[in-house]
Amino acid sequence: MFAMQVPLPITVCMMCLNEETHLKRLLAQVPAFAEWILLDTGSTDSSAEIGRCAGAVVRSVAWSGFSETRRQHFAMASQPWILWIDADEEVTQELVDELRQLFANGPSHAAYRINRIMFFEGNWIRHGEWYPDRVLRLFRADRWTMPTRAVHESLLVNGTIGSLRAELPHYSYRDWHDRNQRIQKYAQLWATQEATKGRRSSLLEATGRAAWKFFRAYFLKRGLADGLLGLRIARSCSKEVYLKYVALLKIQNNQ
Repeated sequence: MFAMQVPLPITVCMMCLNEETHLKRLLAQVPAFAEWILLDTGSTDSSAEIGRCAGAVVRSVAWSGFSETRRQHFAMASQPWILWIDADEEVTQELVDELRQLFANGPSHAAYRINRIMFFEGNWIRHGEWYPDRVLRLFRADRWTMPTRAVHESLLVNGTIGSLRAELPHYSYRDWHDRNQRIQKYAQLWATQEATKGRRSSLLEATGRAAWKFFRAYFLKRGLADGLLGLRIARSCSKEVYLKYVALLKIQNNQ
């Protein structure tokens, strides 16, 4: 008989909203962790039931913005470490194995970054603006703070930060339509956030930053190695930057 492995002393924090299509697969590693909290922010599908059946602790809160909702979520953790996972990311067996090795030896840092890899249009994207994408996701539960931001919330950690080798598969966009809708939404959120800080923009800045983003993504970060898809992604990243600064300019002009 095989001895059962002790669950990792980690609370996995995953938020979801109507994610029933892929959620069962994304919750496959629930038993490997001492706690997995699925925070539902208003789903009307079977996401909550799928989470409970997978063994996750399911809790519900009203959406109060990215930063505040995350803070509420992380505060629910009972374990000494937190692993922040989005509902479009997958905890692989390779990541679990590396975490077991890390905790067997004893973590030497207060937090760790994980490299996300995007799956889009049937391909793993390994060049351009989307890769590498190192995000701070594993951290001690008593060493973090999260400043308020309207979009692209991030952590501040008191202590040193290391990196893990295992990658984090990221299934962010269903298709180009989904991608375009998302960048328009986030552009407006970003512009509103920056306008409250007094930041200003111009059409020249919007154009210049967009051009630089394309050059960096396609040439410097070798998006061209991904062929036509790499070209389209570089153009989309450029468009995203342009939309952000144009949205900021519109707010500025309206004021």
